[in-house]
Amino acid sequence: MSEKTCLVCGGRYSPSHLPGLLQCQSCGFITANLKLSHEELERLYSSAYFTGEEYNDYVAERNLIELHFRERLRVLARHVDAPQSATLLEVGCAYGFFLHVAQREFKSVSGIDISTDAVTYAREQLQLDAVAGDFAALPLQKPVDVVCMWDTIEHLADPDIYVRKAAEILRPGGYLAITTGDIGSLTARLRGGKWRQIHPPTHLHYFSRGTLTQLLEREGFTVRYVKHDGMYRSAETMAYIMLTIKHRQRKLFDALKRSGLLNWSLYLNLYDILFVIAQKAGDRRSAA
Repeated sequence: MSEKTCLVCGGRYSPSHLPGLLQCQSCGFITANLKLSHEELERLYSSAYFTGEEYNDYVAERNLIELHFRERLRVLARHVDAPQSATLLEVGCAYGFFLHVAQREFKSVSGIDISTDAVTYAREQLQLDAVAGDFAALPLQKPVDVVCMWDTIEHLADPDIYVRKAAEILRPGGYLAITTGDIGSLTARLRGGKWRQIHPPTHLHYFSRGTLTQLLEREGFTVRYVKHDGMYRSAETMAYIMLTIKHRQRKLFDALKRSGLLNWSLYLNLYDILFVIAQKAGDRRSAA
């Protein structure tokens, strides 16, 4: 068992009832019994991650992904005073689809991601201000008004360091927006070790509403909004995950795709993805 201590409260880990995971004896936070280097993480998120290993074809799903991001943006913008005058940084920006949507709402947007291939697309195809690198090692720059980590914190080797860095880079009263799986949700508890969000090494950390709130408050944030977020999913993507990744039935997937039976999509909310908006201490008032 790893000798690391809990990144939420500093407590001791013991084996979880979920295979391969550890659970803090004090706060209940759950994490994978793994410690990956920056280089190992970079290798995980090569172009293959977005074109077969995790997604069938991430870029091909751009319209659906941007539709989903517009919904998140609508919620986020309600909490930010005068977004047209505000600056936004996305940590884990991938191919830049959220930034592409958000630039119409915010004064300026920028992003950073560990995937060089994804950032190259964001810069060259969408002409976005995006860089490849590790946010935790990013030199402090001009303060920003909003930091977003969409479906990112669970992938990080040290999410507590990223939250602390977000607090450093935000202006007083600025906002940190996070989405991540909720291991305390009914869906996660019913599914147990078969919950769809449990798949290390790409998902390393498993927050609940309580443990994520505790981490954010420790770093000087006040949670202003918590709900469960759904998502738009294509039938093709769902079939790819179920048939190709989980059950190794590539021929069946290909046959269904050729038939046209997968040419539809839906909005799905299993109430197991947390959407949290937290505010850094400061003079600016919340616009709840």
